[in-house]
Amino acid sequence: MSAKAAVRRVAVDLACPSCARPNPVLLPEASCGNEFVWHARCAGCGAWRWFHSREDASFVLAVKETARRRGEAGGLSPEGTREAHAAFEATVEPCACRGRFKVVREMEDVPCLGCGRPLRGAAIPAGPGSRIDVPPLRS
Repeated sequence: MSAKAAVRRVAVDLACPSCARPNPVLLPEASCGNEFVWHARCAGCGAWRWFHSREDASFVLAVKETARRRGEAGGLSPEGTREAHAAFEATVEPCACRGRFKVVREMEDVPCLGCGRPLRGAAIPAGPGSRIDVPPLRS
């Protein structure tokens, strides 16, 4: 997966349960076993990017260093995971809009671009959604 090409994903607009603003969100892909292609979303404009969690040296280092520092060699706690993601996010160039990319673990936890509240509880619209090309986080 070292080639840095866009990946095709299906996206839908979720209406925020709090303010009703539409937010483009990627639908989960069917997978078997561990998924190494992760997504990041710009907190400013909502643009999506992907990265390979085993091949991005900065991500691997952030996880290893956080695990070592926290004494969580057997796997990161939720707090450790947030800490490692924040360390990784600090290594990523800002979006063209000047917003920062945030690692997305659960699509329901993505903050609304309008009010900032999580999209958890938003109704998934009926229909197939739209296919979009998601560029890599790093070239």
